[in-house]
Amino acid sequence: MDRLSSDWQPAYGTAEQLATGARDLIRGRARAAEMNSDLAESVVTALIRNVIGVGIKPQAKVRSGKGKLNTNLNNKIEKAWAKWTEAENADVRGMSNFYELQSIALRRMLYDGEILVNKTAQGEYLPLAIQLIEAENIGAVSLQHGKNNIINGVEVNEYGRPVAYHVYQSDPMGLRSFDALRLTTNQAFLLFKPTRTSQLRGMSHLALVLRRIHDIDEYMDADLIAARVSACYSAFITSQNSARQTAMLPRDSKGRPNMTLAPGMVRHLSPGESIEFADPKRNAGTASEYSATQTRRISSGLGMSADIVARNISGNFSAARQNLLEDQKTFRQWQEFVIAHFCMPIWKAFIDALYLAGELPSDYLANKDKYQEVSWLAPGWSWIDPVKEVSANKEAIKSGLTTLEDVCAASGRDWEEVLEQRKLEQDRAKELGVLLDYSSELQPLMDPDSDDNVQQSQEGADG
Repeated sequence: MDRLSSDWQPAYGTAEQLATGARDLIRGRARAAEMNSDLAESVVTALIRNVIGVGIKPQAKVRSGKGKLNTNLNNKIEKAWAKWTEAENADVRGMSNFYELQSIALRRMLYDGEILVNKTAQGEYLPLAIQLIEAENIGAVSLQHGKNNIINGVEVNEYGRPVAYHVYQSDPMGLRSFDALRLTTNQAFLLFKPTRTSQLRGMSHLALVLRRIHDIDEYMDADLIAARVSACYSAFITSQNSARQTAMLPRDSKGRPNMTLAPGMVRHLSPGESIEFADPKRNAGTASEYSATQTRRISSGLGMSADIVARNISGNFSAARQNLLEDQKTFRQWQEFVIAHFCMPIWKAFIDALYLAGELPSDYLANKDKYQEVSWLAPGWSWIDPVKEVSANKEAIKSGLTTLEDVCAASGRDWEEVLEQRKLEQDRAKELGVLLDYSSELQPLMDPDSDDNVQQSQEGADG
């Protein structure tokens, strides 16, 4: 504490102590920005577009006793998953499919800070459907449930571990009853990204930049108003002669003399009169710079570059690629979070529901980990310079620094499906007599003992 920082008095307390009084206000401001600020929506849309895209999709990885993938069972599970993800099955309201629910959940996390995911047994196809409960419905009238404490609607045990959520029931118009429904953590989970160990509820991820978003929107509105005023050419006549004869001048509705300006007009004023022109001042040259500076600060505060938020790609290849690589690190972190905390709990509940529907072997309960094994395919990103990127990946695979699976996953594709599709194309091209221009390094993928290869080799030797 010194004379320069004596007015800087921080607040002290646990995460819930500090957030309890501000959480609703910040959530309300974030939702106002969602409805009224194009900049706030651009930030959130950039994250959803790159983290979720068209959806983070699973691939069943059940293995047989010998460690090989059980292709038939995996295909059966994935087929059932494709049917369950339809809107009428995955959403308890029947309005959004599972991948749309992913986007909604992430959107509410970013704006509201949290979303409660309730795994209900109300499904049409399987005994499973997802209900997303917004943050304002989480609360509790009492402060205890048995020996457990209830903090802001979250029931915790003696170690601070959430064991249940107390939810107010409400109608579609948001009218709440004070009858709280207790949802255990086996049935529901609160999706939020904690930043402190004492945090039990989420805070809007825009909280840090909301003030800047509001300021830049206000600034741009003020600059627009100044520009509109500047476009209005106005002139005012002042007079020191109160006895001026104005009987011949036209008058407005309030009886004041009214004069107009016309091109090429020359008009004499009465003695003591002078004319002044309105000249509102505005800093027209600073609006763009101010907007760009604030956008960079807002973007960096959320771990992104201004280029991807403002959709204004500038600079050379190296700068654009460096920004893209840094942004991808942010997106991958979010993808891993969504997979671990949203997709996996729902996948496990889906496999449970599949067993209850009699679609899995009877040894499921004794080997749940085996049947719940899965890998998730998140959307990837296109290359800035495909030639350079492909060459780099090719050399990395040859030198053993990466694998085909990693390269395909980076672009959001499954390496096995890529190979299967290429085999299908090769077989069809061979059937039609079409020569595909593949590099010589891919030749070992063909059957070395086939008659065609022997014939091609002989033809090459004869040539």
